[in-house]
Amino acid sequence: MPADDCGHHLEPAPGERSALDLASGELFVLAALRAWVAPLRDPEGTHPDWRALFRMAGVAADAAQGFDQLMGIVARSAIRLLDVRCCRCPGLGADEEALLRITGALQAGEALSALEELADWLPQAALVPALQGAQRFATLTAAAGLRLPSDPSPAQPPPADAGRVLH
Repeated sequence: MPADDCGHHLEPAPGERSALDLASGELFVLAALRAWVAPLRDPEGTHPDWRALFRMAGVAADAAQGFDQLMGIVARSAIRLLDVRCCRCPGLGADEEALLRITGALQAGEALSALEELADWLPQAALVPALQGAQRFATLTAAAGLRLPSDPSPAQPPPADAGRVLH
């Protein structure tokens, strides 16, 4: 199976939210996340340019820098594997949902909620710089008209036998 083919061809797995149900701001965040992670999953593959997504959406370059800061910290410091799907997966992973909540919370001025989500990913020493990057990303994404709900979906724990994976 090709590295960017997760096997979910038609529908999300049971209990997952469908990418088709996302509003434009949520789709932008999801696409940026998956495109940023794609080269980590498959270094030899061909991947979408995550920075080009920012330009196409009319989002300021400073937002891309904030996003890159956040994701770079997550990539270097995560305390566990994160559930980030391939670019073609129709369902949302638990940590993709978390990034949507983080972005929405920051756009709503709820930094504490965002910090709680980030604390599930990162050690304490990495939280402040990650939050700073996430804040810049969220603020400038909202300024471009891509607003997210502060709580897009209730947090649903993954099934007991599901591991957090990049797939």
